[in-house]
Amino acid sequence: MNKTELTEELVLALTELGVPVHTEGDALFVDGVRITPTLVSRAHPTPADLTQVLHENRGRLPAMIVSDRVSEAGRAVLRDAGWGWLDRRGDLRMWAPGVRIEATVPGQRTARTKPLNMWTPLGLEIALAAMISPEQALTARKLAPRIGRSAGAIHELLGRFTEQGLIGKNTHRPLMPDLFWETAAHFPDEGWIALAASADQVGTLLGANQVVRVDERAATMGGAKIPAVGDLPARMYLTSPTALRRARSLVDREQPTRSWVRLAPVTWLPDNEEYPATDSQPWRVAHPVLCALRLAADPARGQEIVQAWGIVRPVGTP
Repeated sequence: MNKTELTEELVLALTELGVPVHTEGDALFVDGVRITPTLVSRAHPTPADLTQVLHENRGRLPAMIVSDRVSEAGRAVLRDAGWGWLDRRGDLRMWAPGVRIEATVPGQRTARTKPLNMWTPLGLEIALAAMISPEQALTARKLAPRIGRSAGAIHELLGRFTEQGLIGKNTHRPLMPDLFWETAAHFPDEGWIALAASADQVGTLLGANQVVRVDERAATMGGAKIPAVGDLPARMYLTSPTALRRARSLVDREQPTRSWVRLAPVTWLPDNEEYPATDSQPWRVAHPVLCALRLAADPARGQEIVQAWGIVRPVGTP
């Protein structure tokens, strides 16, 4: 789309919000304030795509992305840089001197009589399973035995993912990389507990089945290129509250942190089957996609690692 078309789309969205707006040449007058925004069109930008857009348009504020979809992770990148967006699903952010608008455009989103949160543990498991096999069509009947959940609950959430354009209505396949970045933006990553014990010690204490590594080392075992992973404390999901309580016996604030643990945010934790637990490696290794999700929850270095890894590839159409 050219700048004139993008401007017309922005004017229409502002009008639907009830904001007085008109154009004069290249300028917009928004509630009496004159601005000349830089408008950049992208269909489904990843955080890395948006970082490149910011670099290419450095010093050209005020500025906005106009897109079919801007993920939560992408919005964080834009917000930190002072940019706005027009997400055609119905969200608008315009940030300029004298103009501060962040709102949902009336009539753009599909109304629901019973709002359904997609990002429950079950929703995260559905997304994870979809991303592990992105070429396969998703059905509740196929997913239920795989992740150990009821077909009825899965069916309802699959409908919600489809409504949001993250799973194709006709193909029933995930839209990538959109699904990955949306999931990463909602993937829990708080509540880590520092331990004065190594991964091996934690695995020996709790048993390999209770301990799943999701750190940089686990990512390298799945193909990521990350230097100096041996110098970083391990990060591990524990599979039960009982395991977490037992792990707390290894807390010693007077000693250096050798590992971090937290209760796993999902029940279904797929493994990297190439690296099973052994006597010398008393812990499981998470599937590469699960490692990538955990890393991408870090908006700084983690997202860069995932992007360079190449594990998230465009797949599927709505």
